[in-house]
Amino acid sequence: MKIDKIIQHIKDLDNRLGYVDNNLRYIKVIQALKYWLDKFDSQLSEEERLKGEFAAIYESYFCSGCGFSFYERVCNSILDYNYGNRPF
Repeated sequence: MKIDKIIQHIKDLDNRLGYVDNNLRYIKVIQALKYWLDKFDSQLSEEERLKGEFAAIYESYFCSGCGFSFYERVCNSILDYNYGNRPF
């Protein structure tokens, strides 16, 4: 299924983020992560986001109980990088 592959891409990129060793690799992985999160979001209807098969996964990426969601942290990392703050 297409959504399963998107979720796997997101998991793989999240894992790769732990192994980046320079600024270029960092921003490429973060940008790819945002792309696949946006793609995942666009593949689900409003009904599927709330009650569908992937509702729990959607909630884990896009909703937060406290602080920023995973998606918001990715977006904030891109903004922070664009403002000149480099992790390496």
